[in-house]
Amino acid sequence: MFLPTDQNAYRGLPANCTFEEGDWHILASFWHPVAFSTDVGDKPIRVKLLDMDVVIYRTVDGISAARDICIHRGAALSLGWLDEDRKNLVCPFHGLHYDHTGRCTKIPSLPDQSQEIPSNLCLDSYQAVERYGLVWICMKEEATRPIPEWPLLENGGDEWSTFTMPEGHWNTSAARHVENFNDVAHFSWVHVRTFGNRNQPEIPNYELKRTETGLWIRLPYPEVTGLRKGDGTDGEDVVRDVFYTKDLTYPFATDLILEFTREDGVQELTHIYDVATPKSARETAIFQLIQTNVPGAKAEDFQHYQGVVNSEDVPIVESQKPEELPLNIASEIHIPADKMSIQYRKDLINVFGLGSPSMTG
Repeated sequence: MFLPTDQNAYRGLPANCTFEEGDWHILASFWHPVAFSTDVGDKPIRVKLLDMDVVIYRTVDGISAARDICIHRGAALSLGWLDEDRKNLVCPFHGLHYDHTGRCTKIPSLPDQSQEIPSNLCLDSYQAVERYGLVWICMKEEATRPIPEWPLLENGGDEWSTFTMPEGHWNTSAARHVENFNDVAHFSWVHVRTFGNRNQPEIPNYELKRTETGLWIRLPYPEVTGLRKGDGTDGEDVVRDVFYTKDLTYPFATDLILEFTREDGVQELTHIYDVATPKSARETAIFQLIQTNVPGAKAEDFQHYQGVVNSEDVPIVESQKPEELPLNIASEIHIPADKMSIQYRKDLINVFGLGSPSMTG
């Protein structure tokens, strides 16, 4: 019922945090997408990042993010609204006003409204920017890495069509999702309704590169075309050779490039930009953007197909135990096709310091 009088000062961690303290602070220093820009309109919204409830609001001065708690009596600011001038977020409990920086600008109950409000009456605000139609936030003053560089999304030109997938919610860790999205050996077994080829499950010894921002691989795969029923082993399948390039930006963003050359020599390219946002250690929001130069591409076709692809992955990935990614390399068995995920785990440890010594060995 009560918090003790000797309670430790707030350390920035959320209540009931599911992350190790060190890991939480490391992950909080990255940029994470938390919503589509179109989700933030006339009213504030609540999102969850790293176990923290965050309020996102848009004033005339731009997009803002803060811990979803009023500094006065702890009410959720996401239940509030913007004032008439759209310059301040208004707390629904006592009407305190907060500007785009999180500074308190008005306390309506003060009998003397000319009284100066102390400058330290501020929300616990975070960095917030909009890019690629997404709202990204960083919970630290300085980000460890920049937002992924995907210039084609901003300067694609008329030949490219861009589609947005609905936000996904997976009951697994962000890192488990990233490994699955970049895994190649599961194609022939999991994706039997979409592109998986059970007759050719072999994975070549693909090239793996470490880049300034993460990891890169490229390999061919004999895709089966068209949606199928059952396990995908019946009937005559049309197979086409597609080159897969996976460009992973640490910690949780991937640009998947699918390349197919038609008989007339025209190259069809499709990018699937995938970002996993850790809502908690075992709950992840998935943001996906699709960009293609396929002539006559229709949003509903690409969205439906990718939705089926995702639906094949979800039950498998959510079944993985533990939900958290084991950073002790010896804790799971590996096969040659896993070399990208092995390097991913090593880099999370060695480059960023994730995982306590007791976990990583």
